[in-house]
Amino acid sequence: MDASTVMALATGAVVSAIFIIIGIVQIRRKTPVGFYTGEVPPLESHLKSVRGWNICHGLLWIGYGLILISSFLVTAFWDADSLYKSLLLFAAVILPLFLMVLGHHLLIRKFLI
Repeated sequence: MDASTVMALATGAVVSAIFIIIGIVQIRRKTPVGFYTGEVPPLESHLKSVRGWNICHGLLWIGYGLILISSFLVTAFWDADSLYKSLLLFAAVILPLFLMVLGHHLLIRKFLI
């Protein structure tokens, strides 16, 4: 394992930890959380369950963090061309973002009164 791989793993671990911490904080909040897009969180009176809303949003962030660290670990020990590693990392960063946005919109349908 060379220095660039170690740096990539360290960076991936820090970034993933940040997303996982965001998820844990959102799960523990008592008031409705937002999606960090500038969107104002819904009022408590507009939600069927604040706890359910927060748990689902927190799980989105935790899942994103776990996908990121998993992809960094896979590519760190994958002996392949760097183009394939780059494509996998790009997909692991971008595709879950689309899934998170989709999940957020599904949660709006599920939890808003």
